[in-house]
Amino acid sequence: MTVKFERKKIQLPSGPLSYFVGGAGEGLPVLFLHSGGGLMKTRGLERLAENHKMFMPITPGFDGTEFVDGVDDMAGLAQMMAEFVDAEMGGKCDLMGHSFGGWLALWLTVDHPGKIELLILEAIAGMRPDGSGGMPDDPKELFRMLYAYPDKLPPDDRPKEMVRANQGQGRHYHNGIPFDEAVAARLPEISCPALILHGTREEIIPAGTVHVLKAGIANAYVIYVYDAAHFMQVDQPERFSGVVHDFLSRGGAFIVNQDLAAE
Repeated sequence: MTVKFERKKIQLPSGPLSYFVGGAGEGLPVLFLHSGGGLMKTRGLERLAENHKMFMPITPGFDGTEFVDGVDDMAGLAQMMAEFVDAEMGGKCDLMGHSFGGWLALWLTVDHPGKIELLILEAIAGMRPDGSGGMPDDPKELFRMLYAYPDKLPPDDRPKEMVRANQGQGRHYHNGIPFDEAVAARLPEISCPALILHGTREEIIPAGTVHVLKAGIANAYVIYVYDAAHFMQVDQPERFSGVVHDFLSRGGAFIVNQDLAAE
């Protein structure tokens, strides 16, 4: 089944925000925050939307949108996303962020904890200890590090010029710092269950990021997605969507064998 995502736009107190929405499910809606490459509707996300209603904002400044005056750091962007949760998602959601979006998800969770039920952090940026890892300047090398299986990339109707323009837009919010000391210091404030996902072929985000998150978040679970690079949604859509769906459906109990849990 192919899920169709509808593009919409809303005027929030912070400013205008474009977003896609699609899918259906009985649980809380899922807020997905995209990476620094903009919003790509991958097979992994489509599979999730078969069982969950998903809202996917386009961060201002990405995918041809304009930056919003006054929204110029991660905390300000998190405030805008909190307004979106209130306006479109009933005031509470499950939250998932990839790379730059995972960094933003941390800010949203620590600043607005009452809005987040479950947190999923996929290969997140902004938590690279000692500045290790990161994206190379060479486009070919970057492409190799993003995708272990580029043949699995979905059709993308965004103009190539728009996609290229996305690179570096995140600096408007974080100035390119490799390790966000401010949000790292607040990780112990996160009380909701958190799922940390890391690909076994990941080169952009170092293993040290996982260690920082696991040490800081009390109720955190780590899953290594086999044979996946930075975009596990592309490389391993079935494995990615399977574990995320399980976590969204069962929370911390997802780690327990379902047959045993039923006894």
